[in-house]
Amino acid sequence: MSVAHTARIAVFNVDPVGNIVKKDDPNVSIKQQMQTQMSHLIIEDSAIPNSIGNPTVKAYIEAEAASDYVIHRMGQTEITTYSRTAAGGFG
Repeated sequence: MSVAHTARIAVFNVDPVGNIVKKDDPNVSIKQQMQTQMSHLIIEDSAIPNSIGNPTVKAYIEAEAASDYVIHRMGQTEITTYSRTAAGGFG
């Protein structure tokens, strides 16, 4: 089990239901693009289970806390968390 997670944060265009809309997708109309909003989401990383599905920053922090991780450092582009109970953690 990993003791630390460093998740990257990016700004994505999302539709009203929260799906990521890529501006270079030929199947996305101008109208669909105009209905998007920018949202800070966690970039999926297969090594970090709580990052799957591009959660919001808040949802990611809540999921990490539920997995007994605490925030070590948080910036505009990444969040580093450490296991509270694993060897080398804060436990």
